[in-house]
Amino acid sequence: MNSKLFHIVRREYLQQVKTKGFWVATILIPSLGLVFVYLQVILASTLIPEGKIGVVDLTGRLYEPLVAEQKAVSDVDEKDGKPADEKSKKPEEKVRRSTAKITFFDVPATAETLPQIRKELNARVQKKEVKAYIVIPADGLATGNVEWRARSVKADMILRESVERALARAGTKERLKDQGVDPAVYEKARLTVKLDPREASEKVTSEDDKNVGVNLAVSGVLFFLIYISIFIYGAFIMRGVLEEKNNRIVEVIISSVKPTTLMLGKIIGIGLVGLTQYAVWGLFAFGITLPGIVGVMGVGGGVIPSIPGTTILAFVVFFLLGYFLYAGLYAALAAPFNTEAEAQQLVMIPGMMLILASMMWFFAFNSPDGTLARVLSLFPFTAPLLMFMRISVQPPPAWEIALSIGILLVSIWGVAWFAGRVYRVGILMYGKKPTLPEIIRWARAAD
Repeated sequence: MNSKLFHIVRREYLQQVKTKGFWVATILIPSLGLVFVYLQVILASTLIPEGKIGVVDLTGRLYEPLVAEQKAVSDVDEKDGKPADEKSKKPEEKVRRSTAKITFFDVPATAETLPQIRKELNARVQKKEVKAYIVIPADGLATGNVEWRARSVKADMILRESVERALARAGTKERLKDQGVDPAVYEKARLTVKLDPREASEKVTSEDDKNVGVNLAVSGVLFFLIYISIFIYGAFIMRGVLEEKNNRIVEVIISSVKPTTLMLGKIIGIGLVGLTQYAVWGLFAFGITLPGIVGVMGVGGGVIPSIPGTTILAFVVFFLLGYFLYAGLYAALAAPFNTEAEAQQLVMIPGMMLILASMMWFFAFNSPDGTLARVLSLFPFTAPLLMFMRISVQPPPAWEIALSIGILLVSIWGVAWFAGRVYRVGILMYGKKPTLPEIIRWARAAD
């Protein structure tokens, strides 16, 4: 690195790091993340099915079994799924019981009186005297079709699903009786199967690897950190270019520094700002533990799962590759314009490619070896995000990772070539807003 480039990188880095806004954001973002986790835990504790539900049972057989099923569910240990009388007797074991607060009440009706009963119940629901009511038709045991009436069909999904499950169990037992099978036999024979996920190899699969929810959360958080960082620091570069151009500072700088060197220094300096921010967040992550929160969330017995070294390495590598790829585009597309509003017309092109990649993340998580995930992890403008997601979930063959990195490096070189040629002309252009053909002509012009 020559001395001029070093001084530009140093200037850009210190200009950002020395601001109060940088440190406020660096400390505020993880703090808000912790608050968000706490809120999720608190809100999760409030997501319990609760309400007074009317039951219009035209079969005459399901009301009592439904009430019994709901009571049985309330007596089940959420930890192991066993009835209360089958739980461990150890006093030191804490048992979490279902906090469902559903109250059923019987509403006698016949086919003839149903319209009037429905009218009365609708009025009670609208007055919030009852949460909802269900109408089980005479053929409900045969068809499984049950009517749910509430103030909104979009609300109370958890409550509705809880009633649905209890009604399904009650109906199943009644149908067993019709076949001459004692429901008690069904209860004893019923088996809850839990698949124990393990890798198809001789190594022992850790408990962290088995926890799909945690893996999804960790991969998703790091994925969106790359996505957001490229957006944010790309915008920093765009605004920095426009600010220097409008203040005419750039005219003084390029009298002693080549425009391409100035652009490269700006990109490297702001990139180092991003890495500094991640380093600070990493120290927070290592220094702060959340065993209480994680325990409440049911993750690994209160122990925060470790992040594999390969995932961290992939995060750093693909963050840098993605950053340099998009930073060159942001710098090149901002240089020809005088205002941010003008630049947005072209800057939205790389922005749309980032959004496309962000929309594909679940496909890469769910099917990392699928055709769509493989193609997008090799396409340079989506590879930083999609290849990282594939590596964090199920590492692809080494040649695919190497090919993706190689394509990204070539693409970065191509973007740098394009950006350097556009930047050297556009940075000194004022007044008339250039068209896309003019910008391409700048890039094709000989030195």
